[in-house]
Amino acid sequence: MQPEVRTVPVEYTICGHSLRHKPAKRYAQEVLALLDRVWRVIKANAIPNDGINRVVQEGEEGEGYTVVAGMVLGLTQRPPGLAWVGTPSASVATPYHFLPATGAAMTKAFEVRGLRTA
Repeated sequence: MQPEVRTVPVEYTICGHSLRHKPAKRYAQEVLALLDRVWRVIKANAIPNDGINRVVQEGEEGEGYTVVAGMVLGLTQRPPGLAWVGTPSASVATPYHFLPATGAAMTKAFEVRGLRTA
């Protein structure tokens, strides 16, 4: 599967949680911990959602960055236990759930397009 690279603004707002990345921790551990918090609230309250986990990195690697994890909900008001964490403003590569198996292919596809990965 070829990655889809979007360079137009994203048109959704993620509802979930965010944290400041700790260099001593693995990125995947932090993402899974955030998504676990989000899914516990969604399941406990039967909140309608699009079922797509979204993870966004805000900021630069060297300066420290924020990891945002959540999904689009079928609600107009924020449910208790979750935060509106905003609309991603950066380019988005999807589907991210294929990254473990296709990370090298995605990196190459980005480089061919002149995009920098971080």
